[in-house]
Amino acid sequence: MSATQTIVKGRLDQILEDSIGQQRRLVLTQHSPQGWRTFPSRFLSGSASSQALRVAAPTPGSSSAQLPAPGETLGVTFRLGHKKCMFGATVESVQHSAGEGEVTLRWPDHLQQLQRRVYERAKPPRDVVIAVRFWREEAASNSAAQARCVRHGQLEDISAGGMRIKAAQTDEIEPGATYRCAFAPRPGKPSLVLDALVRHRQAVDHGRASIGFQFVGLETTVEGRQLLGRLARTVSQFQRARSRSRR
Repeated sequence: MSATQTIVKGRLDQILEDSIGQQRRLVLTQHSPQGWRTFPSRFLSGSASSQALRVAAPTPGSSSAQLPAPGETLGVTFRLGHKKCMFGATVESVQHSAGEGEVTLRWPDHLQQLQRRVYERAKPPRDVVIAVRFWREEAASNSAAQARCVRHGQLEDISAGGMRIKAAQTDEIEPGATYRCAFAPRPGKPSLVLDALVRHRQAVDHGRASIGFQFVGLETTVEGRQLLGRLARTVSQFQRARSRSRR
């Protein structure tokens, strides 16, 4: 059975309306000039007939929250049983008050579901070394040269949600920063190029660091959803290869 599935009208409407009725928690992903940011939210109201979906707005003043603007595309992810659901939606309007505000999104025309197993970490096959390049796309400070500096690491493990690499220790790599990452999980195949947030950095051995990345923004574009499918297949292949080697 495929690890990914695209849900369209009918079943999609039912999933979203059930999620609204239960006010399920979700995560919004937003792209800003400083890079990608994620923040918690929840379903508030909406319906397929109105073609509108309202979710809780980010809290003003939060370091990771910046109110979206009409016309902007946000990523929406939430859990449904053993699956993770995601879609991209255009912002129609934003309302905020002293209490909880809301963001009105255009009702999506498709939704992607991924099996939980592709969010479990998988190591590359034994004796396979996968090089990873990563760099900043935005100049977060006053150093444009630093933003374009390409760094190199080696893949330790990967899932559909992120990866861990080992790289030379670099103190300027800070949690929350957005990097573009490129690597070829299979020889002879095109590289995967994805945006990712640094989630943690831990010193290990011989001046190197283990860096955890979270992939972001894939649900917001057609190209991103295609990359997500490739990621899921890569994770499944790694899992099968490891299973065979243990047997």
